Amino acid sequence: MSANRYARTARGQVLNVICTERPFHNFDFIEKTVGDLPPLRRIMSQVRQHEGKTLVVERLDQPDDLREENDDIGIRYPGFSPGPAYRLSFFSKPFRSERGIRGATEDDFIGYAILKTDVVPSVVSLTRVYESVLRPSRHANNFIKGDQRWACSVAGRPLSVSGYVYAQQNNLTNVCAHVALRTAAARFHPEGDMSYREMNRLVGIDHSSRKAGGTDGDGLDSQEMVMILEAAGARCFVADYRNPITREHELPFQKYLYGSVESGFPAIVIFGTRDAQYHAIPVFGHTFNEDTWVPRAETSYFKVGEGTKYLPSESWLSMYIAHDDNWGSNFCIPRQYLYARRFCQHWPTEARLCEEETDCVAYVIGTAPKEVQVNPIQAEVIGADYLMTILPQAPAPRGIWGERMDRYAKLNMLVFRAVLVKKGEYVGHLRRVRDWERTPILESRINDLDVALPDEYFWMIELSIPELFSANRRKVGEVLIRAEGAPTSERDLRAFVLARLPEFFVFYEGGAASEPRYRFPDSGIMDHAELFGCEDDR
Repeated sequence: MSANRYARTARGQVLNVICTERPFHNFDFIEKTVGDLPPLRRIMSQVRQHEGKTLVVERLDQPDDLREENDDIGIRYPGFSPGPAYRLSFFSKPFRSERGIRGATEDDFIGYAILKTDVVPSVVSLTRVYESVLRPSRHANNFIKGDQRWACSVAGRPLSVSGYVYAQQNNLTNVCAHVALRTAAARFHPEGDMSYREMNRLVGIDHSSRKAGGTDGDGLDSQEMVMILEAAGARCFVADYRNPITREHELPFQKYLYGSVESGFPAIVIFGTRDAQYHAIPVFGHTFNEDTWVPRAETSYFKVGEGTKYLPSESWLSMYIAHDDNWGSNFCIPRQYLYARRFCQHWPTEARLCEEETDCVAYVIGTAPKEVQVNPIQAEVIGADYLMTILPQAPAPRGIWGERMDRYAKLNMLVFRAVLVKKGEYVGHLRRVRDWERTPILESRINDLDVALPDEYFWMIELSIPELFSANRRKVGEVLIRAEGAPTSERDLRAFVLARLPEFFVFYEGGAASEPRYRFPDSGIMDHAELFGCEDDR
């Protein structure tokens, strides 16, 4: 792979090494360099939060990805003139010269931003953030999973940084949907990134017969966005919130977002704006609020049939973490700030959407690996159904936590958290977890599962109790179901893999779907253990 393929890895000419400690002013630097560029202000404010001390400015000489975009802009606008491109690299280590870069480590590297200027006479002269990746926030209650490692170069020194790529549209050959797709598609694409040219070719945008952006071009609809994500290697779960006929039967759109991001796969929210347009943003993380009042106060708990309710773990989510190409990267969006269009209450005979509510969520696109056919909402429903057939057959517990689990299930107060895992991840999780007395699960059981389980994706529906989940990040068990088979409307025990309760594993032994029989071998632990991803370091 050519080092000049991407602007983030291309060789650059170092123009300046700048100390960004006080009394350096971000605003002064930005205004003198590019004028007013809100996304760059946002990026540099995040660098400040990461205690950035040094900025390296390099000029780039037409790396392949920038030249490809310039060629496409030139097709649409023959008078186009490419302007300069710069790479800004940020470090937490202080140094004053190019020589100091050689002494910096990856722990010192906060991230980078590529600035690109495009000039189309009589149309636009635009400087934008072509792309940027920064470390995730330092806040302990921010959860971002699945972020990639991005190879970079600073003055010829190879470095890397983890995060989700941010990009700003040029509105000449790409729009907000393109940049949202780039963030999400990179998680699946074989090359770790997806070019705008590849996206455009998939949907027939050639910048001549069909154009993107500007006054004479258009954007991408939801079906085209799904086509692009699937071409990158994703499975998409789409919810349409525009139709008043189907809207009544849709679940809250937040559940589609949560199911994706909690498993480490981005989602895209498409919402209306006040100028009757649509805007797309990628969502890839969330914040956790252990003190939220919502789970106790909310009366509309998710319901499975007539007798089964539970508390979704999404109830403890406070904000989503997302990029907005107009304003910058890694913003926190309050859970209830965006909402689906509501129904007017004064139409007694038919369902009608409130006509004044136009700036609402229109679509949500959740993603998962292409092998996955069961979406996270279906997984929770299926897991709850299995659990309700298991609990009446469970042996009398020897310890208190089996009794507590049964009691909370009858009170409809179990917490469910659906996480997508592969066999190796689940087996590794079992090896790491300990109960409250620091007792491990029986190694023989884990070894048997390591041999018996197929190498495929599973939905692990973790089971917890409100205070245990929120304060301790722990659970009382889980239900494991197959994720790669198509879901059915009736109970299908071929999708059941296993369950784990306090003290026992649970395996299907036989019987009809209406009266399944299970066996309950000992697990070796007596009470609760850590949630997936929250295991203690050892």
